[in-house]
Amino acid sequence: MSKVGRNELCPCGSGEKYKKCCLNKESSAVDSILGLISTEQPVREASIQPESKLTMSKLKKMVASELKWEHPAHEQLALQIIEKMRNQYEPELILEALVLWNGYSRQTCPTVKKTGSFCAAIEYLLSEEYGFNVSKAELADKYEVTTGTISRKVKEMYNYIEEYGMGGETDELMMLNGPGTSKDKAQALLDKAREASSSKRRIQLADTVLEMYPDSSDAYLILAEESDNESDARAYLEAGIAAGKRELGELFFEKNKGDFWGLYETRPYIRICKSYAESCWFGGDAKEAAQILEHILELNTEDNTGARYLLVAVYLYSNQLKQAEQLLEKYGKGDAATAFAYDQIILEYKKNGITSHLKMLYRVARGVNKHVPDYLLGLKRLPHNLPDFVGMGDSNEAIEYVIIHSRLWASVPDLLKWMLNNRIMQYTVH
Repeated sequence: MSKVGRNELCPCGSGEKYKKCCLNKESSAVDSILGLISTEQPVREASIQPESKLTMSKLKKMVASELKWEHPAHEQLALQIIEKMRNQYEPELILEALVLWNGYSRQTCPTVKKTGSFCAAIEYLLSEEYGFNVSKAELADKYEVTTGTISRKVKEMYNYIEEYGMGGETDELMMLNGPGTSKDKAQALLDKAREASSSKRRIQLADTVLEMYPDSSDAYLILAEESDNESDARAYLEAGIAAGKRELGELFFEKNKGDFWGLYETRPYIRICKSYAESCWFGGDAKEAAQILEHILELNTEDNTGARYLLVAVYLYSNQLKQAEQLLEKYGKGDAATAFAYDQIILEYKKNGITSHLKMLYRVARGVNKHVPDYLLGLKRLPHNLPDFVGMGDSNEAIEYVIIHSRLWASVPDLLKWMLNNRIMQYTVH
């Protein structure tokens, strides 16, 4: 799922920008810290009732006792943020400034020479976030720094926010120390990992999830996706499958076999099984790929993840033509997917060679998706990665089909030659 930008239209349909609509309704590091402060024991601050309003005194106490700092200078700057912002902003927004500074300073360990440059950058970022429209010139005057210095610090902090979010490690720590079960906290961290833009951050969060909840298939899936080599990725996927089996339990499999996808808790297991099957297929282990794809279809007969398309390809590649034909008959009626249309051609070719029926199937397949032959024959260059979005009959569907089925088509070079000749004749006619 893609992350909604703060300046994009809110997905709720209100027409407002996300930052001015639903952003503040979501949980954040600020919410977590407020929760910790409001539930303090009376013995720690007897004069303040749990339901009392956030005050400057509470903010200072939080800087000293709730947040961890890498250097005393970072803590001193946090106190300066409070003093510089207290007359213009609500305490809750100052708290957000503190959370941002805490996460940024812990992650980057900056040397603090001019405190004003950091304070000004933080105030400017929050001003932009919430539409206060405070100019860099005003902040330069307030903090006795240049606008160029503010711009440089804003850029550095913005890069940090893009990678780690406003809360960064602070957000993570608040999640870990907040209410909820280990599984709930792990899920919250998984959501952050999916939104993270850097590989390093995704790996870091996935590792933290597994320390907290070792049976998380999705955490292993993230580690597999971020692996540098296929061997490591395969190992993570196998570990994720084992984790999913432990989490669901043997009795659960027996009871819900056939209807898995309808149960939300089964989806991480189905997802990682599918990824493992694809890894086996691309790695040359067709037999293992077939076994895991058959397992998916046994668990989820409706096949919401499209395992059937790859399984037909695996069967055809392995010359298990009867199994391929049975699968096409079972799922093919009314299925307008490009994969089935072009795989039918290979099935006919492997059974009977170049026939009039094959030629008819080729015409039908081109009607389903006319882009496939050009990518199969190298007339159009394939991208290095699968497309993010696929539409029925469009070029992205053709790209996805050819990338995933390239091993299958490479096993029938004579059919490709026939297709190329047919393509040349079409160009000649036109």
